[in-house]
Amino acid sequence: MRVALTAIAVVMAGFVAWPGVQAQESPDLTTLMRKVGIYANWFIDRFSNVVSEEVYEQRFSVASRRRQLKSEFMLVGYPGNTRALMTFRDIREVDGKPVGDQNDRIARLFLEPFENAVRRAQEIHRDALRYSLENGRMMDPLTVIGYLQPNYVGNFRVSREGMAKNLGPFVREITLTPKQSGKTPWKPARAWVAEDTGAVLKTELRSGFGVRSEITTTTFAMDATLEMPVPVEMRDELPRGRDDFIGVAKYSNFRRFTVRTDALVDVPPAKP
Repeated sequence: MRVALTAIAVVMAGFVAWPGVQAQESPDLTTLMRKVGIYANWFIDRFSNVVSEEVYEQRFSVASRRRQLKSEFMLVGYPGNTRALMTFRDIREVDGKPVGDQNDRIARLFLEPFENAVRRAQEIHRDALRYSLENGRMMDPLTVIGYLQPNYVGNFRVSREGMAKNLGPFVREITLTPKQSGKTPWKPARAWVAEDTGAVLKTELRSGFGVRSEITTTTFAMDATLEMPVPVEMRDELPRGRDDFIGVAKYSNFRRFTVRTDALVDVPPAKP
């Protein structure tokens, strides 16, 4: 399939359902997960092609090594294939110094044929990893949201835990324990969700449930421009013997990309 597209524009999003205060009775787990699944799909659809500024601070608890990475972070979706999504981190500065000539790299991706764009996005994302502190890592703030989509949540045993009043009224904690599913590297996770809307307020990804687990926590808040919840902070804690790695990423300046060009570009056919 070929489509005609005509200029590059930044547009704003519309409606979102966020935690309310009208819930009277807690739903059972099946009902709750139905709401969460609808919300997760809605979030992925709405957040696709939204770009943000990411400031990623990396350090160790004992050693003096530190690094600050400034990037453009994006969940990339392509016309005609809503399932072809990947997170994309394009590093622009390392410790205050610009990284190469990278103007408009995200925009240029959308002007390439689909397969070329996916390959280039993967290359740029892998290239970003080399700027991380040695023995550190760079995580994805949206992993657990992906787990909660109906297509993937079946890979977990889901449990309903207690209420989290510190996050707001009628916010329920749920845990996701991976089932044995071949070579897929699922990890245990937790999410804090609004019982009335299914909205996700906070997520946590773990390597296990022990005291010295690797833990990546993402918190979400409403963005006035997009009028939808967005990740605002990700905190990553990685035990490294006596010198633990700590990474904190903060997100701001969210805006939506819509790409149009006078040329015809190839996009994959839509899947049923």
